[in-house]
Amino acid sequence: MPEDPASQIVSELSKRLAQEREAAGISKKALASAAGFDRATARYIENPEDNPTLLNLVRYGLALKLDVGQLLSECMASHLTSKKPKAGKGK
Repeated sequence: MPEDPASQIVSELSKRLAQEREAAGISKKALASAAGFDRATARYIENPEDNPTLLNLVRYGLALKLDVGQLLSECMASHLTSKKPKAGKGK
C-alpha cells in the first residue's frame, strides 16, 4: 500500500532540511548545538522515515536561519490538487 500523502510530505521536508543544511556547509553537530538539541535529534529530523515535532522543526529552522514554513509549503504544493471532495459523497 502506498505511503499516505502526509507521510510523503514529512519525508520530503526532512530531505529538504538536510539539503539546506548541507548547502549552508553546517554539520549536524554544529546545527544541533545552535538549535539546543543533540546530534541524534538533528539526525532524527533529517531522517525521512521519522516524524519530528513542530518544536524541533522550528528550532532547526531558527538555527539555520531557514523558513521551515516555506519549505513545508513547497513540499505540500506538489500534493495539493484542485479537486475537492464533494459534499455528501464521503463516508
